[in-house]
Order: sequence, then structure tokens, then C-alpha cells
Amino acid sequence: MAVFRLLQLTAVTALLFIMSPLANSDSNSGTEILMRDEFLTADPETMKWERNRAAPWGMRIIVLYGDPSKPGPYIFRVKMPSAYVLPPHRHKDDRTVTVLKGTYWIGTGEEFNRMDMQIAEAGAFYTTKADVPHYAWARTEVILQESGYGPTDMRYVHPEDDPRNQ
Repeated sequence: MAVFRLLQLTAVTALLFIMSPLANSDSNSGTEILMRDEFLTADPETMKWERNRAAPWGMRIIVLYGDPSKPGPYIFRVKMPSAYVLPPHRHKDDRTVTVLKGTYWIGTGEEFNRMDMQIAEAGAFYTTKADVPHYAWARTEVILQESGYGPTDMRYVHPEDDPRNQ
């Protein structure tokens, strides 16, 4: 058993030794996304949050991987201020969502109904199926990480809720 643990420790140490020059490379300093043949890194702390024009004013987005408007996998983060309301809408792809920060309330259906919402605290994970209408409310500032397989979209149940129509 001790030999096995020694082998595990040796393997982990060797891996860290091999990876450390890549992690400490000068080409990584000052960049937001680093692409290598073996891996891609993105540091959301240094990336700029952009306005999400498909969502009501106040939501910000950072695309970490892929392009949600094109075929293929994507990952992005969204940030919503406290008291933010996201009206009922749909997406054409399945999504997985992780709450990274805050208190987030979610519901399904074509009408926003605070009495029929479920709470999702930081660390919670949920999925939304393609074309299922859903809505949300951020009680506090919220940061979500979402992933899916594009192209994706955001279609509002009620056209008057779509900021692109205003």
C-alpha cells in the first residue's frame, strides 16, 4: 500500500513538474485566453464583461470557450445585478448551468410567476431543455456559467420583453 501511494505521489509530482513551464510561460502574462495544442485557459478575472444585447439591460457576458452563435460546444458566464428579472424565454439547445455566485430563482413556463420558482444558491447546478420556456430573478448579484452546443439563441415568449425590439 505504501509503495502504491509513493508511486501516486511520484506521478503527480512529475506531472506538475512537466506542466509548470507551461503555466509560468511569459507568453501567458497579460493575456486573457491562452491557446496551446494541449489546452485552452481563460482567466475571467482579467477578461472584460460585455453587454448581452439579447438580454434586458444589466446582464453582462464573457464567452470562455467556443462561439454560441456557431455550431459546436460553447461555455460562457453571465453576470446579473441584484433584483435582475429575466423574462420568459427559450433557447434552441439544451444547456447546463452552474450558479457560481449569488442567490438565483428560476422557474419554467410562459408567464413569470414568483410563487412557482425554485431557489438556486452558489454551487447549484441545473439543466434547461431545448425550447422549454423559463425565466429567472436574481435576488443578489449572480454569476452563472452556462454551456451547450450551438448555435444557440434567445427567443422571448412575449416579443415586448425582447430588448432587440425596443
